[in-house]
Amino acid sequence: MRRASKTLVAVLAALSLAAGLAACGGGDSSSSTAAEAADQGHSESHSSGGAAKAGDAKNGGSEGKSGGSAGGEGQSGSSGGDASSFVPKHHKDSGGGSTQYRVKGGDNSVQEFGEEADTSELDAAAVVLHNFLDARAEGNWAAACEYMSKGMIESIEKFGAQGKGTEDTSCGGVLAEVTNPAAKGQLQTEAAQASVGSLRIEDEHAFVIYTGIEGTVIAMPMTNEGGTWKVASLAGTPLS
Repeated sequence: MRRASKTLVAVLAALSLAAGLAACGGGDSSSSTAAEAADQGHSESHSSGGAAKAGDAKNGGSEGKSGGSAGGEGQSGSSGGDASSFVPKHHKDSGGGSTQYRVKGGDNSVQEFGEEADTSELDAAAVVLHNFLDARAEGNWAAACEYMSKGMIESIEKFGAQGKGTEDTSCGGVLAEVTNPAAKGQLQTEAAQASVGSLRIEDEHAFVIYTGIEGTVIAMPMTNEGGTWKVASLAGTPLS
């Protein structure tokens, strides 16, 4: 990989728990520990026991998608929701590759990261991203955690175990407790409007590039764990 630019380092910084929690509460998604976060992103281990394989997610999402919404409203307290109640929705993505997102004379380090994925790989990663965004929008954090990388889950549970005011130290329980309820409307809008256009891959690391609210271009870091794409941040980083 060529030397990372400031934008790429900033996106990798979103892998840190602090950056993710700030973004989830509507704050700045950047972090002063960019170098540490980047190192974390390149050292996460594979295999996440409770999450579906990319192919399984694809079957349960794109092929077995349901147009109806999952039953839950935003969660409160430390329940984190019930993962089994989450029903994947159908989403239509734009595709087209990362060229469409490049900015002439701008910083295109994410848009030029690694190589462009083929259609099947893009579809598999897109299903995981959409399921994560939909579960997050519903406040079903237990379901959202199933689409997250092992490294992120471990960081979140470690945060909860440090006595930060939550009784439920599971991934879903911690996120339900610390998420700002005021962010719910924005999370719902982003989930509804998200349209995936590109997946840039280098080894087990990747970025899904998609358009969100009002056409904002967003990069979400992803990690491949044993053939399964996982979301590696609580929120993507705007590229535009």
